[in-house]
Amino acid sequence: MSAPEAAPARGRRADRPERFERGPSPFDERSLLGLGYVVVAVVLATIAAWPVYGSPRMILVAAVGLVLGLGLAVVARLLRWRGVVGALLVTAFAVVGYALVVVPVAIPSALGGPMRIVEGVRDGFVGVIVGWKQLLTLALPLGEYQAVLVPFLLVILLGSLVGGLLVLPDRGWSPLAVLVGFGMTVFGIVFGSSALSAPLLLGPVQVPAPRELLVGVGGLLAAVGWLLLRSRSARRIALQRATAGTVQRSGLSGWVAVRRRAVAGGLVAVALIAGAAVAPAAAELSDRSALRDRIEPELAVRQAPSPLSAYRSAFTSERIDEAWLELDGDTAGVERVRIATLDDFDGEMFQVAADPDDAATRFTRLPRAATKGAGDAEFALAVGDGYRGLWVPVPGGLMAAPDFSGERAVALEDGFHRSADGATSISIATLPGSSGRDAQRGLVAGDRYRVVAHADEIRGLETLGSPATQSAIDEESYPALTAWAELQAQPRSAEGLATLVERLRARGYLSHAAGDGEAAAEWIGRMGPGYAFLPSYSGHSTARIEALFTQLVDQQRLAGEQAGDAELVAGIGDDEQFAPAVALLARYLGYESRVVLGFRLDSAGEVDGVERCTEVCTGGALAAWVEVRSANGDWATVDVTPQHEIAPSFIKEGEQLPQHPTRPERPDTDTLDPPPAQSDASEAEAAPAEETGPDLSLLFAVLRWTGIGLAALLCLLLPVLVLLAAKRWRRAGRRREPAPEVRIVGAWDELVDRYVDEGVLAGESGTRAATARASGRPAAVALAALVERAVFAGDPPTPADADAAWAIVDQETAALRSRDGAPRRLGVMLSFASFLRTIRPARVLTEEPAR
Repeated sequence: MSAPEAAPARGRRADRPERFERGPSPFDERSLLGLGYVVVAVVLATIAAWPVYGSPRMILVAAVGLVLGLGLAVVARLLRWRGVVGALLVTAFAVVGYALVVVPVAIPSALGGPMRIVEGVRDGFVGVIVGWKQLLTLALPLGEYQAVLVPFLLVILLGSLVGGLLVLPDRGWSPLAVLVGFGMTVFGIVFGSSALSAPLLLGPVQVPAPRELLVGVGGLLAAVGWLLLRSRSARRIALQRATAGTVQRSGLSGWVAVRRRAVAGGLVAVALIAGAAVAPAAAELSDRSALRDRIEPELAVRQAPSPLSAYRSAFTSERIDEAWLELDGDTAGVERVRIATLDDFDGEMFQVAADPDDAATRFTRLPRAATKGAGDAEFALAVGDGYRGLWVPVPGGLMAAPDFSGERAVALEDGFHRSADGATSISIATLPGSSGRDAQRGLVAGDRYRVVAHADEIRGLETLGSPATQSAIDEESYPALTAWAELQAQPRSAEGLATLVERLRARGYLSHAAGDGEAAAEWIGRMGPGYAFLPSYSGHSTARIEALFTQLVDQQRLAGEQAGDAELVAGIGDDEQFAPAVALLARYLGYESRVVLGFRLDSAGEVDGVERCTEVCTGGALAAWVEVRSANGDWATVDVTPQHEIAPSFIKEGEQLPQHPTRPERPDTDTLDPPPAQSDASEAEAAPAEETGPDLSLLFAVLRWTGIGLAALLCLLLPVLVLLAAKRWRRAGRRREPAPEVRIVGAWDELVDRYVDEGVLAGESGTRAATARASGRPAAVALAALVERAVFAGDPPTPADADAAWAIVDQETAALRSRDGAPRRLGVMLSFASFLRTIRPARVLTEEPAR
């Protein structure tokens, strides 16, 4: 039986038949499904970006961006804007709409008057270019600060507009909207924090990283759900058109529908449970990172060596008189210029903390305008030949970003950042002649800048009050420090800390070098005629600080309880050792502390052994001091330089102190090397080492990297496994259709998909008969005839007809497989061609009316 003739469509001239029906409507079922997906994608993007802003206003921004973007897409489709002219019109209206909403929605602080609104609009357009960098240089959450919401508005507006244009109407390229939806979600991931959200407790169940799971799994389910519903809708419409006016199709029985939906729901539940179970394990295998973890200036600070480690190099004979800074102006009230504030100790060295997720250690920009008030200081600094580097020396009360001058002024201004607590300033401007990832940054000789600063308010240790905690260090890691502090029998209080610092400085001895050669001759000569040189080693690691306290502990135990400070002098070193020692003592008592490297100006009080700067700060004036934090957040300053008037008189086991210890007229005093870090007393009292079990670190490392390798392999194979499973489920679903007619049509679809994967066909070519002839395969011709009879015959097909159709498919599949070699069969199995054929909804072909 042949197919009935197709009647001419309404409104179509009989003398001008058309082969194709009209394209899809902009607001048909599939288009509405696409609009729904865009809305869901915007909601997920807002959830993903919430940690970036943490402000309810971003909900308003997302809503306005969504309405404006989708509204413009609808207008463009209704008015049929196409081609270059249409693109220009869409762009123009998008720019106008953005200009109208950016200030009231994304920059509410600009709603202060007509001129302020104009400035806000300008900031909105400038933020399109520079706002992304601002997101990475401010501490999270950003809130509504200045124009930080501009990038988010832009992402939602453009994402909604592009997504709307793709799905209105639904066409072959509409699935690209999935990429737009994922792109909007990626904004919150890239510009957010690398820290995962806190686990969520749902009764006895703990859900790890709930926000990340919601965004990731929700985005995947939304995309897959939309594509499946879209494909099902297209297939249903195609079947309805193919069977219109011929035979009534029976729908699925209620039990079959319930069973299929239950299976689908079970698969979704399994996917969610598996994702929740695998996500924590995967997170343990490697660190999660975000874009702000790799940005300057935090990255530059982490890569820079500790400036304290180079402290002694300033006292060599070649550099002690080199000019580091030249001062010009009134510095009254400013006692110190800070180079760097070191608050993070890792056991090897004190460094500047630079954690992008810690609001106190993030580096941000400062406004570049400041008005000098009463009591403020304004002066210029010029970098001399003795200094270069990342750190920008400035007063602690800096009111605004320095006003740089010279050839590098623009680069230095753009690169200037200051830690959120105002303790450290840097410039990440690239040094001349340096480029690439490992480029050197900061100041060089000849750079000049002017600063305005409040007068320093130096607080003493008496302002500290009680400590916040019992101890802020692991006492087992510092046995010598703990032993020395216990020998002093001081309370854990501000008075106790002041006494410990006073005794430490009085019992220490200043030495800047490990040898008295030519490199140390200059500073030794400046110490005075009575100075007796004793060597001290550089460094301020835990071992070096423990060696310092070991000297003090041994001397005090051997000298006895009646010995005074003069007999207890034993610790040899300089500010590089004594500043970390005092900082660790403060932490031992429970205070927060940090080490500061810089210069003491003429307004500062005199400290024996430390030069003050007047007009020039040389290497010999470099100093380190300690700041200790009180309970109310104020920092107290304490100088730490040891004395150099009384040299140590080391006592050996069994010796007595001299009856009349004197100050150093001792021509026969031998130079003694510092004793080892382990004290004699602690060696005698040391407990035998406990036997330890086998070292399993290598095994754990092998297991860890094996797990990472297996996880990576699984990720690589996952697309292949999903493809093979999808093809298997597609074939099984078609074969299990309860209606014989639908099962026969499914057999035809399966055969065409096989031909497409084999390369026999590129797709369906008009009617089934035409497609079968184009394939050149007898099996296709036989199956096409069977399908035509099943679809267009007056009597519905029987189950036996369906089985016959699938028998043809099985035989043809076996024939194609037998003619292919192993590589070819593998290529057919992994081919995506058949899926790409079904993504683009086929245009329905109609027979030309008989003449």
